[in-house]
Amino acid sequence: MTRLLAKLHRWISIVLCLMFAAWFASGAVMIYVPFPSLPDAERIARAEVVDVSTVTSLPAALAVTGINSADRLRLLQYQQRPILVVEGHSGDVMASFADSPELIRPLTAADARTIAEKFSSVSVTSVSDLIAYDQWVVHDRFDPYRPFFRVALADSAGTNLYVSAKTTEVLQQTNRQQRVWNYVGAVVHWIYPTFIRKDWALWDQLVWWVSLVGITGVVAGLTLGVKHLRAARQLGDKGLASPFSGWLAWHHKIGFVFGIVVLLWIFSGWLSMDHGRLFSVPDPTAQQVADVRGIALSEALGQIQVEDLARFAGASEFEITALDEQPLLVARTREESELMLIGPSRIADQSYLISAAESAVSQAWPDNTIKNSYLVPADDIYGHLREGSVGDRTLRLVLSDVDETWVHVNLNDGHLVSVMDYSRRMYRWLFNGIHSLDFPGLVNSRPLWDVLMIFLMAVGFIFSLTGIVIAYRRVARVLISWKKTGAA
Repeated sequence: MTRLLAKLHRWISIVLCLMFAAWFASGAVMIYVPFPSLPDAERIARAEVVDVSTVTSLPAALAVTGINSADRLRLLQYQQRPILVVEGHSGDVMASFADSPELIRPLTAADARTIAEKFSSVSVTSVSDLIAYDQWVVHDRFDPYRPFFRVALADSAGTNLYVSAKTTEVLQQTNRQQRVWNYVGAVVHWIYPTFIRKDWALWDQLVWWVSLVGITGVVAGLTLGVKHLRAARQLGDKGLASPFSGWLAWHHKIGFVFGIVVLLWIFSGWLSMDHGRLFSVPDPTAQQVADVRGIALSEALGQIQVEDLARFAGASEFEITALDEQPLLVARTREESELMLIGPSRIADQSYLISAAESAVSQAWPDNTIKNSYLVPADDIYGHLREGSVGDRTLRLVLSDVDETWVHVNLNDGHLVSVMDYSRRMYRWLFNGIHSLDFPGLVNSRPLWDVLMIFLMAVGFIFSLTGIVIAYRRVARVLISWKKTGAA
């Protein structure tokens, strides 16, 4: 058994020791330079104000797209005209003019240049050809909006904007510093090269199995470390004894003290790729979303009057949605977001929305009752995490099932945002808690959290370096042996 463990640990380490070192180093980078993103609030603040005075028939604008089952409906501005952006359940996205029932024509590079200049108020140096993928729009959340024009701005930061050829929107923004640091940060840490990540199934399997093999190697090493320590003590050595010398001794001693930390980090990183394998996912199903809405979005759209839109001067985006069979209009301006009941034509107050959310969730989960409901507080340890939070004014509804499932509805727009059962709450501690040290009282205690994270990552990196040296020497000996055998 010991020989098998030794072989497992040795050869897994030879293959993955560089990856381990890269994981620790790149993780430190990611603390301070996260993957680039364009927040919705910034996107809306920079977008053009929608001119609703020319809106005619929104149902006709929907019909011309050919999408029969809409999952999202938004009203934007393009070329001084209102457009309806329609996203279907199957991932297809189309846009049509809302002042006449016609599809927008395919965007050109000149169109992308104009959009980027209006968005940024900065001149443009170059516009790429249409691109389906590059490193900064490789995530599958961008899939419905492909292809993109990459627009380089003439600013000192080296900013690039990504304009969707389907919706006319700027959906991603990067600068030179972000790109440089992320190539040694997130791209390394997540094994995120474009050619791998654009194939989600390949990337999912690759990272999951690489991490699992890494866990196996660490467990084998920890077991061997304990065995060797016991053997050394039987020979009369005391304290943190090791039967080895040199790099092997350092590897053994650091591993014995911090090996559990390394194991927990690799294990929790492996869980980041779980995607429903062992734990539930928080994403609501399409049926749950539809049940909470209560009516089709096309029906909600048909009840909108131009007067409803005209109430919100300065809105850069309108969204048509529904909650508990009540059509809703979300108007987003540079400063705020307002929610209006279509039909009654009045702003939705919080008490109404809470009651509607409770009714809608009762319809969507008919086999359960609602035990409790409350707004998620700002210090909630499940709703507000370092790596993602529910929005402000999110209502948590606790169901009566055995898992006490939590259903989250955002009262700013009526959206069903997540479903969290016992399995998912456990995942919060095993992934977010361990991998990011996201524990109450610690994660927001800066710089204590930073010092602890950097210290542990530095130890993990040094430990990995000792493994690299040992692996290099082992491979060198094997190669020399092969050469001698061949020469003989």
